[in-house]
Amino acid sequence: MHNKAKEIEFECLNSIGNTFELESVISEVMITYYRQTKAMYVSYSTKVDNENIFINIGVFYKTVFDIKKLEEKKCLTYIDNQYNIVILDLKIGYLTFVYKDRHADIDYLVSLISMFQQKINFAISACLGVLELENFNKELKNKIKQSIKKISKHEKLLLVKSKNILMGEMIEIITHQWRQPVTAIGLISNNVMLNMLLGELDMKILQEDLDGINKQVKYLSNTIDDFRDFFKEGKKEEVFILSDVIKNSIAILEKQFIESSIELTFENNCLDTKLTTFKSELMQALINIISNAKEAFSPDIKNRYLNISCNKGRKNVYIIISDNAGGIKNDIIEKIFDPYFSTKKQKNGTGLGLYICKIIICEHLKGDLRIKNKDNGATFIVTLPLIKESTNE
Repeated sequence: MHNKAKEIEFECLNSIGNTFELESVISEVMITYYRQTKAMYVSYSTKVDNENIFINIGVFYKTVFDIKKLEEKKCLTYIDNQYNIVILDLKIGYLTFVYKDRHADIDYLVSLISMFQQKINFAISACLGVLELENFNKELKNKIKQSIKKISKHEKLLLVKSKNILMGEMIEIITHQWRQPVTAIGLISNNVMLNMLLGELDMKILQEDLDGINKQVKYLSNTIDDFRDFFKEGKKEEVFILSDVIKNSIAILEKQFIESSIELTFENNCLDTKLTTFKSELMQALINIISNAKEAFSPDIKNRYLNISCNKGRKNVYIIISDNAGGIKNDIIEKIFDPYFSTKKQKNGTGLGLYICKIIICEHLKGDLRIKNKDNGATFIVTLPLIKESTNE
């Protein structure tokens, strides 16, 4: 008996150790006992009336037993129509063994079956634990997906909000930049009308006045061109010359820098380098960064300047925006790209500008945005990947 028990135990332990699927574990145990104890029929079910049999081996034999007696003994044996029935109570369900002709060694068989009850229950617990863990992982993955969708939706809303705020600022700039040429056109046309009424219209002067009007109209047209790329909704990647986007961004803000007595320079070391990405979003980020740098200057700083340079590497292009506005305090420089963090509380800062720049450059344009203090000022470093054609040049 000892050798047979060890043999059964070895086979069961070996089969149980190979899987954490409940059905596979129970099947392997049933096959081992069916073969080693020469049972006529073995089944695994969750109900006493055998209506819910999950697995069965051999010649089917329907059994019915008293659940209360099984709960008392944990391993129930009885005789039914000349057949020996052994019911083993498990953590989940029951194993039923049927033996022919009032098996003479039934006590021995019961001992073989019941000796492994605890180990089978341990294996079932492990399977249930793994199943529970798998379900938890699935639930966690779904929650992560939902959270990512919510974050993505929130970021899109912030992006729209930021662009709307920036659009409002751009409209103010347009209004300011148009005021002077519109006034000039009005004065010239009034002078022409007055000369016509007085009969003093001189053709040479009229030509000069018309040239002046054309000059102002051209200025207005150029202003519209500068702003067109920013206001354009571009959801598709475009191929464009990087320096053109930088120049357009500078042109939009240039007059503000002149009025603030800040020297704005651009070192174009990229020449005609092309990128394939979202043009309007890059422009939005650059305008945000340049505008943010302008706001960093305090009135007492002299010889103000902001320098923008564009440098081309083997795989990336680098846009470096440096100022001499005094830099950013070390205790807040790590928070500068956090949402709703602003150093411009007195100037109605929303705290979204640089955060949105980070999202645009890092996530949408697949680049990188960093900041550091250097030479009594702050330096923004925008890294963008080059298109394939450019990397081979």
